[in-house]
Amino acid sequence: MIKKPLWLVISLCLFLTGCWDQRELSHISVVTGMAIDVGDNAPYKFTIEAINAAELNEQTAGGYSPTVVYTLEGKTIAELAQKMNVGVSRSLIYSHTKTLVISKEVAEKGMLEFLDFLERNREIRDDFNFLVAKEGKAADVLKILYTIQKSSTLKLKVQLETAAEMWGSDPDVRLDDFLSALLSPGRQPVLAMVKIQGDPKKGESVNNMMKASPEALVVLDSMALFRDEKLEGVLSLEDIRNYMWTQDKVRRTVITVPCDNKLNFAIRVKNSETKLKGQIINGKPHIQVDVQLESYVATNQCKQTLDSKEIYHKFEDLAAKNLEEQISGTIQKVQKKYGIDIFGFGEVVNRQDHQHFKEIQDHWDEVFSTAEIDVNARVNISRAGLHTKGVKPEQ
Repeated sequence: MIKKPLWLVISLCLFLTGCWDQRELSHISVVTGMAIDVGDNAPYKFTIEAINAAELNEQTAGGYSPTVVYTLEGKTIAELAQKMNVGVSRSLIYSHTKTLVISKEVAEKGMLEFLDFLERNREIRDDFNFLVAKEGKAADVLKILYTIQKSSTLKLKVQLETAAEMWGSDPDVRLDDFLSALLSPGRQPVLAMVKIQGDPKKGESVNNMMKASPEALVVLDSMALFRDEKLEGVLSLEDIRNYMWTQDKVRRTVITVPCDNKLNFAIRVKNSETKLKGQIINGKPHIQVDVQLESYVATNQCKQTLDSKEIYHKFEDLAAKNLEEQISGTIQKVQKKYGIDIFGFGEVVNRQDHQHFKEIQDHWDEVFSTAEIDVNARVNISRAGLHTKGVKPEQ
């Protein structure tokens, strides 16, 4: 056996460093959610949701609340985040925050003050879900317990991811996305809006997790539109999906299309792609939105049976026209009612026609409100599911 010199062993030990800033698990609480409301006696009311880890483990759960929610009022969020231990025993870790909820009142007032803190703070990541509470207090959203995930914020994280993946009804905005849109000359920010369905007080009880039909539930409701850092308006859940088509973020969803005699057929989208083109012609923006879908028939109430190429083409044309009308309707609503470019069409023009965009970038939203925007959809229906015949209602 070869013996190494003592000096070599000692020198190698110098590289075996530990974690200089480690903290024992028994001394910390992980914050998974934050909420910001307007205070009663101060500018801000800051609420955190910290995990009671023992209640999330089936082997150690004792039937107590899986989370601890605590609120403080103060002048700045930076102050309040550091001051929480006046009521919470353990040191708080913010690096695993999953959700930040702000009240509608805060959104209307403006958010630059606390956005500055969130961006500067190295302990808070910028990849958490950023939401607006449409009704009531943002803090109430953190208190609603749920059967499966137990924690409101952990439930919301999974809920929003699934909504975006399966339907296209979540704009999928993180803090860095919001700040990027805020600083862009060709885009205005958006955020998902949630609300509490049911009685918020009953939703705080552990009993809420023990019912097949909970007394209260946090649901995805709509989308908030911003002009700079202030809330400007609200779009419906259906409008969110139309917005998501323009962002090339819809992968799977179901579209219901009218055919005849108030009947419908539905196609299940299994893949989609959106391409945007933009340029300035004679001082006016021209935007082209091209959407292409791969789909199959999910249900058919129409009289026609899918047993010929001509019927397939007819259904494809009906679906394409329907999609064009939906997307165009949402774009026109935003143009005429709010006059702000939430779609990022200005960014497209900036990339593809930079010289002309520089001339109008300082008042792009005003120019956007009169822009010509053409939406073209192409739908391919590859199959009719398990049956070619539709379910015909009795005439």
